Amino acid sequence: MRIRRLLYISIIVSILAACNFPSGRVTGTPASTFIPTDPRTASPRPTVTLTATSSLSVAIPLEVPVNCRSGPATTYTVIGELRPGRQAEVIGKSVDVAWWYVKNPSDPSTSCWLFADLVRIEGNVESLPVVNPPGVTVTTVTVSVEPPVMNVACDAFPQVVTLNIEISVSGPATVFWRWEEISTGDISEEQSVLFEEGGTITVHDSYQVRGARDYTMVVRTIQPNEMTGQATFKAVCTP
Repeated sequence: MRIRRLLYISIIVSILAACNFPSGRVTGTPASTFIPTDPRTASPRPTVTLTATSSLSVAIPLEVPVNCRSGPATTYTVIGELRPGRQAEVIGKSVDVAWWYVKNPSDPSTSCWLFADLVRIEGNVESLPVVNPPGVTVTTVTVSVEPPVMNVACDAFPQVVTLNIEISVSGPATVFWRWEEISTGDISEEQSVLFEEGGTITVHDSYQVRGARDYTMVVRTIQPNEMTGQATFKAVCTP
């Protein structure tokens, strides 16, 4: 009996070993594997195409220095110069396109005129504005008196001094002027001087000195514009 029982037990153990029962060990779930996908390709930024703007128009002297004048004619004064190797920005033109209005190469804060036949132009000038000639103006008045000091006997008055008056204008004009003596209130008659072109003219006048004192002579232009200059002189006397 004992042998038969052991045989039964051996058969049962063999059957149980053949069965695939889950073991008591917990198997962890494997971590998910990240499979990279193709990265997104960034969209290219749009290319900004700049609209080309017209380049500056410039004047270049042909061979020799070119005078730059205050107006579009040779009768206007020279206020600048464009030398070979340099250029001037063109900002306008005369109605007959015989002159170019440019930034003054000698002083870019001002403008002046170049004769077109003496320069070559680079750039588009078709759209440049027509600039009217400027009005002619008196630019300076300078006065001196001869003699600046007069010493005479007190009974020798009246005496005469000479007024030297330099008047400068920017172009052709007729200038009207007069003098005034401040201490006495004397005023001359209105006089005129003709300028056929811009420049400086010296005129002379006289003043009658009637006593010993300090004098101040003021010369005032009336047309085409008001401008003044003055000088002082002294008259002394010996009893």
